[in-house]
Amino acid sequence: MALVRWTPYKELLDMPREMTSLFGRPFRSLLGEPFFGLDTMRVPMDIYSKGEDMFVRLELPGIKAEDVDITLAEHTLTITGERHEDKEIKEDDFYRRERTYGSFERTLPLPETVTEKDIEATFEDGVLELTVKGAITSVPAKHIEVKAGGKSAGRRIKTRKG
Repeated sequence: MALVRWTPYKELLDMPREMTSLFGRPFRSLLGEPFFGLDTMRVPMDIYSKGEDMFVRLELPGIKAEDVDITLAEHTLTITGERHEDKEIKEDDFYRRERTYGSFERTLPLPETVTEKDIEATFEDGVLELTVKGAITSVPAKHIEVKAGGKSAGRRIKTRKG
């Protein structure tokens, strides 16, 4: 019989998965995913830029375009929606269920210069793509001197004006 090194940290990292498999869905939100409520689903979001434009992509398989709402309020872009559960399938017939249903919400802060006219949205093949024109602006960095005990430490913190 071979000796196997015991690593207690590995067991701690496996605990959320083990609790989820033991007790089911309610523990997913508490142990393995952010807790927003039991009917909230996680939606992956990619954000990238080209020049001064920002692009946002969300994967929304199984969601219809009419079930997605995009709002801009107080310089915050909010994307909400809902994936409806297929009621024709009985719970007793499932061997394994990994698809999530329910509502989602993703928010993204935007510069004050962005208006609703600068945002374009398209939805195709379960992927929502947003183009935010002029969201990336170059702002010169300001330097703030760090003082230790009332004397200048000679170090500076770089900040960006937003």
